[in-house]
Amino acid sequence: MRFGIVQEAYFVPGMSLQQRYFDMVEEAVHAEACGFDFYCTSEQHFGYSDAYLVERADKYHPQKSGALAAPETFLAFVAARTSRIRLRPTSVVLLPFNNPLRVAEWIATLDNLTDGRVDLGTARSNNLSTIRAFGVDPKDTKEIWRESLEVIVKAFTEDPFSYTGAWWSYPEPRTLTPKPIQQPHPPIFVSASSVATHRGAAQLGLGGMTGGSIVGWQYVEEAAAAYVEAIPDAEPLPGSAVNNSLGFFATRVNCAETAEEARAAIEQTALAFIDINIGPGGRYEQLAPTSPDYSYLGNIREMQEHMDDLDYIMEKTPYVLFGTPDFLIEKFRRLEAMGYTELLLGIEGMTHEANMRAIEMLGKYVMPAFAREPALA
Repeated sequence: MRFGIVQEAYFVPGMSLQQRYFDMVEEAVHAEACGFDFYCTSEQHFGYSDAYLVERADKYHPQKSGALAAPETFLAFVAARTSRIRLRPTSVVLLPFNNPLRVAEWIATLDNLTDGRVDLGTARSNNLSTIRAFGVDPKDTKEIWRESLEVIVKAFTEDPFSYTGAWWSYPEPRTLTPKPIQQPHPPIFVSASSVATHRGAAQLGLGGMTGGSIVGWQYVEEAAAAYVEAIPDAEPLPGSAVNNSLGFFATRVNCAETAEEARAAIEQTALAFIDINIGPGGRYEQLAPTSPDYSYLGNIREMQEHMDDLDYIMEKTPYVLFGTPDFLIEKFRRLEAMGYTELLLGIEGMTHEANMRAIEMLGKYVMPAFAREPALA
């Protein structure tokens, strides 16, 4: 098992976003010291900028959302403060506002500067606000993501390379400068929130990162089974290599000596995050009708009925996990038995001090209970 942290610049009242960025850097350094394998940031735009999210921010005033819109900049700063931990943008959004050649360039540059400590996590976005802001039709996101991925792999592995497709065209031969240190390229992942996407990721030999687990443990198990079944027959893109890695993203995680202490620190951020994503009219309901590819996001009725009951949520799904080390070990072992090889832990939305304590508790009491997978490099 490999352990990582995912952060998206959520913070508490009285804190500036600038301060949250600096605290995140300290938390990444602390994670490295505590034995974590990798540190992740997603790509998020605009924060609480639409009416729905403003309403939710007011409802759950202890948590505010920033935005980490430039993972390439932030991770470079973290890279300069660390020496071992791997760095992964979990969801570089491969849509037209992120030219795939520019993505390939900054990933390769960071790979050089870190001597090969970089992964590339990709996504096609499950945030309708972002998709609309950049003028993208949700029906096109899957095809654009696939073409963008093909461009990036060609740029990494061919010299010179060219590409002609429906969305991207580079007919004249070009050379990516610099080339990545890792061969044939940094490990590539995709954020997956449906069983079909897990299967498709495995078929392409991509690492999977399971999101959308709010629908329940059955989905989590089915998603893992689809990936595990398909990965032996993977057919990676030409020049690429199979990245047999399946990670589970727990959106809000806290570890403390007692369950009461763990709950007190995380309760408000957990409730807020659940409401933002699955509340009536929330992100998932907004996106589900826009394309058949997103229809799975509408399967959240049962959880909506219990969205203020964290005990119920934690019994039905590992979407949010907080408690003692023994409690978390039990949940993590259940995921490991399904075939998950990575845990991406959302330690976010609490105070900086609470985040640091959670990282230390996990490193000291939880991670040693697992046989550790070797690093991807």
